[in-house]
Amino acid sequence: MKPGILVAQVVLANSRMYDLLWGAVFGFATLNILGLVARRFEPGRNRMTFGEMLAITVAAVSVLMLGWELLFFFHVLPIHLDSR
Repeated sequence: MKPGILVAQVVLANSRMYDLLWGAVFGFATLNILGLVARRFEPGRNRMTFGEMLAITVAAVSVLMLGWELLFFFHVLPIHLDSR
């Protein structure tokens, strides 16, 4: 077996592993946010804790970063202006 093929397989396997880990991180974060939203409907609670604010802020920033990345992926950005 050629060394280049082995290196390519290792890189692809690590890439798949990182995709799996990122999926797990975002999945657990989503469940955490949904749990926080469900707790907001408990009677007697009227303020958010620091952890809840931080979790919602991180989720909002993640969605914004995902949207920004998708704009590049679908070639909406960077915007190329034609010169005159």
